[in-house]
Formats: sequence, structure tokens, C-alpha cells
Amino acid sequence: MKVFNQAAYILLNRPYSETSWVVEIFSRDFGRMALMAKGARRLKSRLKGALQPFQPVILSWTGKGEVPTMTAAEVNSSDFDLLNHQLRGDALVCGFYCNELLVNLLHRYDPHPSLFDEYHETMIKLASQRGVNSNDIRLKATVAETLRNFEQCLMKETGYEIDFLMEADGKTLIRDEAYYQFHPSEGFVAVNSPLTGAVLGMVIKSLHGVGDVVGDEEIASQGKRLMREILQQTLGRKKIVSRDLFFPR
Repeated sequence: MKVFNQAAYILLNRPYSETSWVVEIFSRDFGRMALMAKGARRLKSRLKGALQPFQPVILSWTGKGEVPTMTAAEVNSSDFDLLNHQLRGDALVCGFYCNELLVNLLHRYDPHPSLFDEYHETMIKLASQRGVNSNDIRLKATVAETLRNFEQCLMKETGYEIDFLMEADGKTLIRDEAYYQFHPSEGFVAVNSPLTGAVLGMVIKSLHGVGDVVGDEEIASQGKRLMREILQQTLGRKKIVSRDLFFPR
């Protein structure tokens, strides 16, 4: 099979030999897959500059089996929003987090065009955030909202969409001051007291963008922790690993 000019992002480069990489990509029409980039580790390789995370690329490949061979790679010069900005500071860490989610949670050769578009928009939003390490509460809230939207899109696309407004019965509205526990494959179940792992309803609803909690760092922190737990429990995958995984040598 030969594929030409496919829009994609690089998720991960793994050394294959002294001169080559096995490249994990996320493409719009073919989903997550692995490609052999022969000679990409050479200092003068024309592929090396294009095969970096977080920049939009156009790829071509050929071959059958689990790891087709990459035949061409170039930066997608039409995407000015990303090419004119780079992920730095905490935004860079957020980008690695998104890549790790895709690597760990998506099946290979399973297209998710809507998720690809969401990832693209997420990278643009992260790249546009200057000074994410600052104490600007609004800036932190924007980054947090960007990540929560990406996480929820990922769960929806993989068949694990969560209702952050209704209890597990699908009939009872979640109450701000009540406590709930999350049960995989069911949803949020009310509990009588703040048991271990229980969270307030206002935290749950904040993940749907409901409630006057914008700028509340404690609510944002609890929402972040809750989403991590949901991803772990619902998808049954290993924990997200170090960003060092994405720095090939």
C-alpha cells in the first residue's frame, strides 16, 4: 500500500538502529500507527528536522505489515498558527501529556478524525500561551480547560464518554454540595460522607464547564486529579510515564 501526503503529527520516536527510528504517528485518516524512518538518525538526514513532536507534518509511506516505511516527511507550512509559536515551559509538558495519552490509549489503525482535529486545536492553544509558568490565574485556567476538553474528547472518541451533570442513574442531577464516587462503566454515585476518593459535585460539574468556579485553583486542581483517576479506571491502562520517553537520542 502506498499513501501520499497524509496530515499527521509525530507522537514518539524510538531508536531502531544506529541510523533509523520507528516513529509513532497520529494521522487524520489512518489514526495511530508506526512507520520506519530509515536513516532519520543521521546528522544530515532530511527527515530528522520534520520528525519532531508538536509540529504539523505531511507524510508519505509505503509497504504492508505493522511498520510500513516512510518515504517522505515535510513540515506542513500552511499551518502558520503552530509554525509561528513553540510549546515552552508548562505548555510543553502539557503537550507531552497529550502525546502520552494518545500513545497509551489509542489502538493502532483506528481513525479518529474528530480527535485529530481536537488535538490540532489543542496544540495551537498551548502554543499560543506565553508565560504559562506565571501566576496569572486566568492563563492557568485557560490551559486547564484546554486539557480537560482534550481528555473528554479522547474518552468520547474511544467509547467512554462521561456525564458530568447527572448521577449514574441518568435521572438525578449532580448537586454542588453532595459527595460522589466514580464507578467505571456506571458513572457518579452519591455517598453519604466524604469517603476516600469522593469528590464534591461542584468539582464534577466544573469539568462540564458548569458553575461559578472559574479561577478557583483548588477546584481546578481537584478536577485535574479526578480526570486522571477517571482515565486510569475507565480505560484500564498504565499510568502516564515520563516525558523523557519523547526525547530521542
